[in-house]
Formats: sequence, structure tokens, C-alpha cells
Amino acid sequence: MDHPLFATLPPEEQRYLTHLDERYHFSFQQQRQLIESACDLAMWQLGPLQDWIDEENVATLQGKARTKTLIANHLLLMQQERGNPTNYQDFVPDTRLPDKYKSLFVSSDTLMGRCPCPVEGEKTRCCNLKTLDVVQQCAFGCSYCSIQSFYNKHEVKVVENLSNRLQELVLDEDTWHIGTGQSSDSLLWGNNYGTLDALAILASRYPNLIIELKTKSKRSDYLSLNLPLNIVSTWSLNAPTIIEKEEHLAATLRGRLDAARRARDKGRIIGFHLHPMVYFKGWQEEYGALIEAVTSMFLPDELMMFSLGTLTFTKAVLRQLRTDHYPTRVLDMELTPAAGKYSYPLETKQTMFSFAYEQFPSSWKQGSPFFYLCMEDPSLWEPTFGYSYLNDKAFEAAMKTSYQTCLEKHKS
Repeated sequence: MDHPLFATLPPEEQRYLTHLDERYHFSFQQQRQLIESACDLAMWQLGPLQDWIDEENVATLQGKARTKTLIANHLLLMQQERGNPTNYQDFVPDTRLPDKYKSLFVSSDTLMGRCPCPVEGEKTRCCNLKTLDVVQQCAFGCSYCSIQSFYNKHEVKVVENLSNRLQELVLDEDTWHIGTGQSSDSLLWGNNYGTLDALAILASRYPNLIIELKTKSKRSDYLSLNLPLNIVSTWSLNAPTIIEKEEHLAATLRGRLDAARRARDKGRIIGFHLHPMVYFKGWQEEYGALIEAVTSMFLPDELMMFSLGTLTFTKAVLRQLRTDHYPTRVLDMELTPAAGKYSYPLETKQTMFSFAYEQFPSSWKQGSPFFYLCMEDPSLWEPTFGYSYLNDKAFEAAMKTSYQTCLEKHKS
């Protein structure tokens, strides 16, 4: 078999597929489907592939009809598995240990980037977020993370002379919101490399600019720094099951919420991202409890934003996951094309997002925090929130107004 993933499979799976191919003479497309299934089942700890192939059911058939029916029956089993909420009860992955890494100070010609929403058309509602990649690579081991597909996983790179670079940086007129969590966790490293000191320089130069530090850590030592108010700390939240099974080495849900409370108590502006939501057995109970914890620990006007989003994979990340064979069940889902990537069907997303938003008290839906869907189809806004935006510009304008209002309230 010529597919590159074939060589990554265990020897026993390679032998089984080779012997199966000798009997059924699969096309290249059919080989690819079987190899990807073998990779996925190995990741999910639901293999071997042989348990998902029913040769007895096609014993009376001959030739291409037999081969076609065998594949169709197998794909139906896989589709049924993917269509159900992911079951984590019998899934016990080894903790993904951090890769050995060394810190390298690198010169970067380009500091600024943009969010990964599609450039062409309006396949998602895009807020025009700009990104500032001061650190590249992360030491957390989240199984679904896209960073693993475009950086050397053994190296952490920090931009050299960052303070000087940011003192000289001239922002475009349309830059009002910058995120630093696109290429690494924003607070995992704290101020170890002076990155937060450098960001404070930029925030002071542009007092109306929102610089967002997005994290899954529980780190709080940065609170001793004299950071401008327009540097906002936000936490990606998830259900305890997903944190335990898929977000290796990241802080627990309680650890993240406690870190957010410490920031709030220091007068910092905070925010949350319930992202990525995962469709798993027990998701309603765990996400419902999560939102109850948030609304009991914080007041709505203490938050700048609360976003919702779910699993989304590029082809590169799918290929990386299937090549690495880390134990994970994040791909045990219906992989539906979505704006050039793969995600859940819209019906599943609508169910999850609507459920989450309904858990918030009415007092949280009066303008603060600003709720939005991150990198999601525009058709999901109305069923989720009861309102939508005509286009990206309208969405961006509403977000900007809300964020600036929140910032001014905290300054006063």
C-alpha cells in the first residue's frame, strides 16, 4: 500500500491490511479509507481494524460487488460511531508528556498576523482580530491543537529584542484588538522572557488597543507587574472530562477559574472562551455546571467577552494526528466540511451552542459580557443568541464598541 499513513501503523495492522488487500483488491481510495480508519481506531483505543470489518457478511458476493459492499459496511459502522456523542468513560490515555525543548531567541521579520478565519467571502463571522506572535510553540499537550502542525514541536522560540521591536511598531489604523495566543499559550511562560513587559510598552503607546492574553494556565505571578488595563487576561475553559482526557498538562477547570478570580480581585479585566466544546457523553451536565460556576463566581460586567466555539481541524492537523498516533478521541466525530476545514455538522453545533447560551441568567445578556461565536458559520448566530450581524463589519463594530465601553468603565 502506497499511502504515507500506512507506514505509521503498527506491524500487525500493516499485515492485516496487506492480506485483506490481497483478497479484495482495493482501489487507492478504498485503501486510503481503511488506513485512515485504522489510524483513527488506534487513536481512539477502539481497534483493531479487524473488529470493524465483517467479511462473513459478504461471503456470498463476488468481485467488485464484494469489495464495494465490504467497504460500505465498514464505513457505515464508522459513521455510526462518529455520529454518537464521544464516549470517554472507557478511555484512559497516557498523559502526553512535554517534548524536550530549548528556548531560542529568534529574529522575526513579521510580528503581526491575523486570525485564521477564511480570507475570502464570509464563511464565518470574522472580528478582524490581529495576532502578535511573540512566542512560538506551547508546552501544553492539547490533542486537538493546531500549533502542532506548523511549528517544530521540540523548540520554543521567543522573538529577540521584543521591547525595541514593539517601541518601533506602527499599527495599521484598523488594528484595535490583538491576540497573543495564536502561536503559543499567552501566560504559560508568564514574564519569563520579558514578553509581558514588552507588551506593556505597546499597550501604553496605544491606550485604546485591546491586547488579549489567552491561556489555559493557572499562572498569577504576572499580576505583580504594572500592566496597563487594556491588557486583558482570558481563559479557555472546557468540561473537566475534556481537560482530563484531551488537554494534557493544562490547568484544571478550577485552577483556571481561580486564576481568573485572582486577576479580577487585582482589578484586571477578564474574559472566557468556552472553546472547543466537544460533543461527548455527559456534555450537557458538565458544560451546564461549568457555566453555573462562572456565573456564581463572577459578575457579568467583570467580563469583557464570552465566546463559544467547537472543534475545527485543517487537513494538516488531521494528517498530523493520524501520523503521531497519540491516544485521543477528538476525531471520534462527524468530520463535516466547514469553511475549508472540518468540524461538527451545523445541527450538532446549534444544539451545543444554544444549550450553553440558555444556561446564562438574563442579567448576563444585557450587553456585558460580549457574547460571540468564534470561527463559526453565520447561520448559527440567530438560533444561538436570537440575533445576528449582517456582515463582518457589523460584527466587528459591535464587538469594538462593547470592548471599548468595558475598558472605559474599568478606567473610571
